[in-house]
Amino acid sequence: METSLSVLDDALGRVSALEFAPPVRFVSHAPMACEALSTLGLDHLIDDWVEYFEASLVAAPSAVPPVWHGDFDWEALVGDSRLLPQWLGYFDASIAGEGWPTVVEQWVPRLMPGLASALFHGVIRTSHAVRAIDRADTPARRAELARALANWATWFRPGREAVATGRRDDPAQAAQVALRAAAAGARCYVARPTIVDLHGVTGAMAVELLTHHIPSADAGHAVSQLAAEHQDLYRGVVPVADRDGDRHPTGWDDDLAEAAAESGDAHQVKLVEACRRGFEVTGDAGFFEASRTVTGLDRR
Repeated sequence: METSLSVLDDALGRVSALEFAPPVRFVSHAPMACEALSTLGLDHLIDDWVEYFEASLVAAPSAVPPVWHGDFDWEALVGDSRLLPQWLGYFDASIAGEGWPTVVEQWVPRLMPGLASALFHGVIRTSHAVRAIDRADTPARRAELARALANWATWFRPGREAVATGRRDDPAQAAQVALRAAAAGARCYVARPTIVDLHGVTGAMAVELLTHHIPSADAGHAVSQLAAEHQDLYRGVVPVADRDGDRHPTGWDDDLAEAAAESGDAHQVKLVEACRRGFEVTGDAGFFEASRTVTGLDRR
């Protein structure tokens, strides 16, 4: 039987460089879904998902040799989808030369003002890639991290202006702030279960994960940016209270992951994985209810 390591490496090797056929510019969820399935312990389902992605997607642009070195005017280059091959070449070379932790430490804070770009998918894909490479530094995972960062750079659009708090949370404190934002977002999603509101939850949990890989001051800026984006995203939404008064789930329901995987919907898989992670840390019932809502288990 293949190990979890080799299953995910094989999957990323096959789907990381796939995208929707031009001119459609939807975000490919293939690598994120595979990494989430692996995290949920559903490796035995990954190959079927990979085959589906291979049948429905096409090859994305390939990297070109890096044309940028050292200090360069990166702010003038982000947000241009035509430069994806150049960004791929740059991040491939940077990860190989400097190591992935250094690249993440430098570039996640630079890109964080574009947190909500492409409906949070830059930060979400990067967080899945970082978690994968943090578990095992392999060629397939380096390639996926390079592609995640390159996509974020090309999708980059400045978001809402974050309030300058001057906070210097340590990573653990910043992670707690992000978790509270994700829990609040989960309750808003239950109240208004749209695909846009769903990404506020997975986006917040992506920020939570990345706070552990960037400097303290930058972690504080990241959660401030998250607060600004959530304030705009969930404006006017009344988050649901715990159902049945003070009833709280005593543990996670493993049927949620199975239901999400059976749906064939990458959004369900990603949300359930993010909510399980949030629930395990906080016990907040909002995560549980959001997972029940997205899978439809709340209606059964």
